Amino acid sequence: MVIIHPGSTKTLDTSLLMVESNTDIRDPSEIEYEVTSPPSEGTIIVNGIEASSFTQEDLIKGVVSYQHNKQGLKSKDAFSFTVQSKGVSDHGTFRIKIFKQGYLSEPEVIINKLIISYEGENAVINKDHLRVEQADILPSEMMYTIKQPPRLGHVVKVTNGSTLDYIHSFSQEEINNDQIFFMPMPTPGGDSFTVDITNRFVTLEDIQVAVDIVPGQVPFHGLNFTVREGSGVALTQDLLNITHSFYSSANIDFVVEEAPQHGAIRYMDGDEDDLTTFTWDEVKSGLIYYLHDSSETSEDCFTLLASAFEIGRTSEPVTIGITVLPVNDEPPRLTHNTGLEVLSGEDAEITEHMLSTEDADTPPEELVYSIETPSNGIVAFRVSPGDSIQNFTQAQINNGDVVFTHKGSQLGGFAFTVTDGEHTSPLYRFLVTARRITISMETEEELMLFPGTRQPITGDILKAVTSEGGDEITYAVLRAPRFGRLISPNHKKQFKEVSRFSQSELDSGSIFYEHQMPEEPFWVVMDSVELLLSSGPAQAMEHTLPVNVSFLAENRNGSSQLWRNTGLDIVRDQRKVIDSSRLDASNLLASIAESEQAFMDVMFEVKQFPAHGRLVLGDLDLPKESPYFLQEDLDNGDLEYLQRYSDASSDSFTFRVYLKPKVRGPQVQSPAAVVLEETFNISIRRRDYSPPELVSVDLLLEVLQGSAVVLTQEYLNTIDQDNTPAEIIFTVTKGPANGLLVDTESKDQIEKFTQEDINAGRVTFISDGSLADGFMEFTVSDGRHRTESHTLHIGILARALLLAKAEEIHVRQGDDETLITESMLKATTGGPNEEEVIYKITNIPEYAAVMVDRQPTSAFSQKQIREGRVSVRFVKSTSPRDTVAIVARSRAANISTILNVTVTPLVNLPYDPLLPQGATVLVDTKLLDASLLANKTNAVPTFHVVSQPKSAQFLKIGGAADGQPVMSFTQRDVEEGHVALQVPGDKVEEEEVKFILRAHGVPPAEGTLSFRTVPYDPSMTYGAKILKVPSSGSVVDRKDTAGRQSPPRTTPPGSRQRGNLGWSEGANPTTTHPDFGSHRKPVVSMQRNLWAILIPILAILLLLFLAAAVAYYLVRRNKTGKHNVQTTSPKPKNGEVKQETFRKTDPANNIPMSNVDSKEPDPELLQHCRTTNPALKKNQYWV
Repeated sequence: MVIIHPGSTKTLDTSLLMVESNTDIRDPSEIEYEVTSPPSEGTIIVNGIEASSFTQEDLIKGVVSYQHNKQGLKSKDAFSFTVQSKGVSDHGTFRIKIFKQGYLSEPEVIINKLIISYEGENAVINKDHLRVEQADILPSEMMYTIKQPPRLGHVVKVTNGSTLDYIHSFSQEEINNDQIFFMPMPTPGGDSFTVDITNRFVTLEDIQVAVDIVPGQVPFHGLNFTVREGSGVALTQDLLNITHSFYSSANIDFVVEEAPQHGAIRYMDGDEDDLTTFTWDEVKSGLIYYLHDSSETSEDCFTLLASAFEIGRTSEPVTIGITVLPVNDEPPRLTHNTGLEVLSGEDAEITEHMLSTEDADTPPEELVYSIETPSNGIVAFRVSPGDSIQNFTQAQINNGDVVFTHKGSQLGGFAFTVTDGEHTSPLYRFLVTARRITISMETEEELMLFPGTRQPITGDILKAVTSEGGDEITYAVLRAPRFGRLISPNHKKQFKEVSRFSQSELDSGSIFYEHQMPEEPFWVVMDSVELLLSSGPAQAMEHTLPVNVSFLAENRNGSSQLWRNTGLDIVRDQRKVIDSSRLDASNLLASIAESEQAFMDVMFEVKQFPAHGRLVLGDLDLPKESPYFLQEDLDNGDLEYLQRYSDASSDSFTFRVYLKPKVRGPQVQSPAAVVLEETFNISIRRRDYSPPELVSVDLLLEVLQGSAVVLTQEYLNTIDQDNTPAEIIFTVTKGPANGLLVDTESKDQIEKFTQEDINAGRVTFISDGSLADGFMEFTVSDGRHRTESHTLHIGILARALLLAKAEEIHVRQGDDETLITESMLKATTGGPNEEEVIYKITNIPEYAAVMVDRQPTSAFSQKQIREGRVSVRFVKSTSPRDTVAIVARSRAANISTILNVTVTPLVNLPYDPLLPQGATVLVDTKLLDASLLANKTNAVPTFHVVSQPKSAQFLKIGGAADGQPVMSFTQRDVEEGHVALQVPGDKVEEEEVKFILRAHGVPPAEGTLSFRTVPYDPSMTYGAKILKVPSSGSVVDRKDTAGRQSPPRTTPPGSRQRGNLGWSEGANPTTTHPDFGSHRKPVVSMQRNLWAILIPILAILLLLFLAAAVAYYLVRRNKTGKHNVQTTSPKPKNGEVKQETFRKTDPANNIPMSNVDSKEPDPELLQHCRTTNPALKKNQYWV
């Protein structure tokens, strides 16, 4: 690369362009350069002629040059070439830097205007807001670097047409192209950001760009107001207000969206035209009025819209309410007085259609009725109908608050007057007429039902009505039925006995009579229910509902008309007795008079014999020619069914049954007797010689700690084809160790029970209250076979959970997530076997989120915590803490708690450093260091002091605010030494400063800087650099400090919230900052000992020796020859070059082709920015 001035020519020789090759090249003319892409801002001249090719020999002779075009504006140029020799070639690019004169001058800020950013919208930063220009400098070369970012937004750049990227630098060209935007946060207010502007040589520092974030809509607020009837009110700034200074100074027009209904908005000068628009200036001048039209109205309103047309902003429509104060000049006028008809003894509302008064200028709330005592009842308010009143308003009538309660005669009323406060009406009378209510039976039938069933009592059987449409009729049971009960189903379809019901329940079929079978047989029984009917004020009446329970009644469920006909269950090729427990027709005897029953027998006549077996009576087959047997034979167990071997699964026989006189002779039925014909069903089971099979669905019984559970077929159930449930016997061989097995009714401990006991719920397990799991071993037998031992496991569910949690879960600032461990949160049952615990989040955290496998969740388990899969992270960077409400649940228990999540600062803090009382110390990275947070966020962290000792304060060092107290500062301020701490001068030895550490993209964190203070002693070592020593009153005499020890620690480590990384107590020696104000006293050591005298003397002697050695060397060197050596110029400011210098170069110091495309800084370019002269090589001199 080469640097030239605009319009100049530069010779290109081998010091700038040269090729190296291992090819045997003996003549430089054999190396040829071909320009493939010519320079855009100049030309290549060879031997004074523009050319596109040259040789290495031309470069050696110095006949190749680059001539810049003076009219070119760019600061860079280049040409590409191909070099070849003897069939070998390579490509390269030669770069040229045009050093413009404008680089040496400062850029000029042409425009730096306030940027208006509307809330919720991105504001473009264009050249009308910010423009910096400089002669000969292109806008693309003028770069802005954001030094202090804005607090209430971000500076972004539009790329690819729509993508917004956060940036830290941008160019004037991007501003001119409307690519730079200010993205505001949803917080209005003033803001700014600081930039450094550079043309790459000269820099303008700390240029502040102001931003004002204003509401996106015009903040227009209107207040309701009050006006007297017929008058007007000025619409001033107190009623119509623009609350933001940006808009209040703009040209605002008010548009009347909805005009008032009972008035007008006009100028006060008497103009009769209603205004549709007016200006903000007219409002401030008090020229706009609302005028009421004198109508008898109590309110009005109008709607306005504020508009700033010049900037295209409007407000939301605002409706302003107007309360009109009426003028009372009209008397009340009675419009309705119809009287009232009321049911005897009832309450009735006095409505506005019965009694109403109007007043044009008085609201109903102020029209007051005054009444005399009613003659047949009382007037009261609905909320207290028993308390008589003498006054009420028309508004209370309109609202339905006034009622009349009838008492006494049928005809009566009350006298009244009405007043509006100024006018009173004449005396009027309000008539009240009462009507009586009676109850009568509309339907009164007999209820008939089959024995042992339930029958609905519907409105077709029992129904009553009232003479007036009043309250619903209610039935109360005065005497319950003797042979049954009245029942009704609930919402679970379960029936319960009732003693009170309504007519609507009867009409819907919800009331049933349920017959309860007696122990003795019967044929017909009569029952009844005595009821008391009532309905509001109506007189109650009694009614008796007759109930007929008969075997002759309609049988809807197909039950047998006999007392018993249950059928028979038998195993194939067996015999079984048919006794009265399976077949009993003794209820037929109850169909005749009790005096005749002793002379009658119940006779069974078999009409169809069983097909797969025989009926045996008294060890003999029942003959088909005389197929009769008596109820007495069944009572004695003389009738048997003998099944002969067949594959049939069922059998039956059909019979007739009737009453027969007890006389010998043919079996002839009584002519008047009842004859029934039915079938006796027989179920035949296949004989199975296999043992019973246990088919329980679940062999784990779960019991709540300390409770009882009935064993069901779900846990113990068997299948045995040739045995009944009563024949299957369970024998407990080893009882449970965590409870007892008892009989459900007697609570006695049992060791044997049947499958029928299980089916009937007669076996219960009672837990002993412990959490230990147990088991029960048992065998199953059918009398012939016994199974091997089985086990029923019994698990105990804990009744309560034990919760252990940390007071706070700390999330380190900047960390993506923090694992929740069992040391932070653990719920257990406290028993030997832990249950799985599920946590449910019951609130929505505002700033943090709980995650499972890095995904947000609303529930997690203790197992996931144990596996390290549950974590917490902050998803919003606005608060240092949050709370998460959770409920922990096990199988049978739950417990609620709250997790506190707190951000800890990522900052290095010393461990209680020792500071001198009354001194001012430098706050550097030894006291506060958030560099790790800065590296992690690529932003500058800020410290905000929230509390500090009463007499301590942070101070600004340097600049216009030097020595001024500060409550916030940045990590950059700390690193550059711009912050100091004034240590308290009192005797408190333990101090702390609380602060909030903020950085972009991470949540804020609260931290504490703790330190100890002692009186100042020059001989002691402190934990910070001292900038100002205390006054003499705070200095400790050396004699008094002999044997003095550091103050004892009273706060254990970790008791305060500190940074994440702790340092030990500082050990830097006490020093004084040299730049901390010329008016401050220097540190004067009070130690007077031998070393304090010897050390300065030795240092001076050492300096004299070094000076002599240097002088001797220079004298020896000057004797070798004198040269005109150029003296070094002082360090240029901002890249300014005072004098152009050249140096002799070694011809052998060639530039290889491999370095042509190198991106390293050009040595010639760095020459203009060099602050010190380079070292001279042998045979090189300054000229």
